[in-house]
Amino acid sequence: MNKEQISRRRFLKGAGLSALAASGLGAGLLSGCAPRANEANAGASDDGLAETGQPTSVGDAQAKGDLTWLGPEPADPENIEEELTADVVIVGCGTAGTCAARAAAEDGASVIVVEKADHAAVCRSGQWAVIGGETNKRWERGAGQANYVDPDEVVEAVMTECQYYPNRTLLSKWAHNNGEVFDWFIAAKPDLFISAKSTDPLPAVTSEEDCSLWVRHYPAPENFDLSKERVKEFQSSVSFNPSQQPVLAANWKRAEEAGAICYTGHFAEKLIKEGNRVTGVFVRNAETGAYKKIMANNGVLLAGGDISNNPEMNAYYAPDLVLNGIQNMWSDMDVEGNFTNTGDCEKMGVWAGGKLQQKAAPMVHYMGAMSTIGAAPYLSLTLTGKRFTNEDISALQFQSAAERIPGKAFYTIFDAKWPEQLQAFQPRFASTNYVVDTPTPENLLINDVHPYVTRDAIEKACKEEGPFSIVKGETIDELLSKLEGLTDAAAAKASIERYNELAHSGKDLDFGKPASRMFPIENGPFYAFQGGMNVNLATLMGLIGDEDCHVFDENDEIIPGLYIAGNTQGERFSVNYIPTMSGISHSLCMYYGYVAGKNMARGI
Repeated sequence: MNKEQISRRRFLKGAGLSALAASGLGAGLLSGCAPRANEANAGASDDGLAETGQPTSVGDAQAKGDLTWLGPEPADPENIEEELTADVVIVGCGTAGTCAARAAAEDGASVIVVEKADHAAVCRSGQWAVIGGETNKRWERGAGQANYVDPDEVVEAVMTECQYYPNRTLLSKWAHNNGEVFDWFIAAKPDLFISAKSTDPLPAVTSEEDCSLWVRHYPAPENFDLSKERVKEFQSSVSFNPSQQPVLAANWKRAEEAGAICYTGHFAEKLIKEGNRVTGVFVRNAETGAYKKIMANNGVLLAGGDISNNPEMNAYYAPDLVLNGIQNMWSDMDVEGNFTNTGDCEKMGVWAGGKLQQKAAPMVHYMGAMSTIGAAPYLSLTLTGKRFTNEDISALQFQSAAERIPGKAFYTIFDAKWPEQLQAFQPRFASTNYVVDTPTPENLLINDVHPYVTRDAIEKACKEEGPFSIVKGETIDELLSKLEGLTDAAAAKASIERYNELAHSGKDLDFGKPASRMFPIENGPFYAFQGGMNVNLATLMGLIGDEDCHVFDENDEIIPGLYIAGNTQGERFSVNYIPTMSGISHSLCMYYGYVAGKNMARGI
């Protein structure tokens, strides 16, 4: 701050905020006047507030901007085995890369894709958020229909849950246009079976090419009213069963038919620049150890996934994962036997002058008893027998609440009236809201989540062993005596009695849970299952750019010839990946892969 401006201390005193500054609470209000992190060695000045206890320098790597995980950019390789050229070069053949390849090739561009796995169309699971479009009309979810989801409400919810760090323009463009692109995406597989309702039978899976599209939570549970929910989860999602793989493979086939080529077992290691423009990429052939020099007439797309399997980047950008002992779930391997999603594209983008978003968004959700009633919000108690949260919250919020309790584990407890109570809960990620008498085998597990539960499922789970088993007791005392991890049965019994008292009173004075979902636990037999830390599905930490998939440098200027899509694309989520709609990340990967492919083919 220059001397002609009012000093920071004088401003605080004049505004009556000296105490606020001394407490540390005022620092965020005036961060624009604070010393830059890379000026940590500068001496304290009249504006430094050193006498209040405020630090005048910061020593940690993140605050300094020291990218300790990055390492030096590799030198240009000398052992070039082949030189290739295409209009569009894509790094990564996952959901985004596959969609980009098809979109660009169908627009007449020549396309080369490089993928370090041993196959194209790499993906996992299959939950997708879809707003509008022709496919959604069959469930009255099209524009103007009864169940249509307002895209602006979805965007606002994501922005709010992510503390307004994401790029709203990026999310808004997706929200208003993804339905039509989804129609394009599934059209690649004309024989795709599409369910009419959530509880309808799905065809048997007999080959790797079999796939169904299952509609989530349709029709909605009776008496459900989204407008009355405190934390909304919008009902406009679908799931591919058993996964999206057959549909993604069909899209890659369309890309190949249009002329796209994929080099599997090839590792992109360094972007090629001429001046400020990215013009190609050096790619290592795992089989030969030599390199391909692939030049791009129009641009290079970085679509190589997230950073979840890079320990250094996880510790740097998502330390909570390390502190809470949360394991990564992404298990796909490259041709050399190592995990994929190691931040390769993020590194190359930074070396080329791009910048990353500041806060990562780990994808960690509480899933509950996945074999039966999922994350149903019944009473939950710590291992010391104490209630610790309003249970009627999202899977993400529940995970956050569980991270702060002793042992990071808990028990969920309910009674014999669970079948009639289950349908009163909000349909949301990891929830089961339908109770049926007759199971349909192909519907029993869709993307690791049960769409419904049979009336005898709880009793069966009581006879099984494993992470999703359920404990049963004819009385509360018997149930509590069987919970091996519980350290204070008396405290647990007192917590249950308190919960019942609040449920009967119609007001949760302790945690604010809606009275309509406070069911007293008093009808035997009684049940419980243990929950705890879930796995991390992805650590979303991408390069910053715009809604046309360009990449920005440190001055927010576009780096010519460089594009991003998929989990490499930053500012889609921040702090956490939130389940406002199931499958938003997949949908964003598809949509912006399509956008990137079209823009690159057209030179936009």
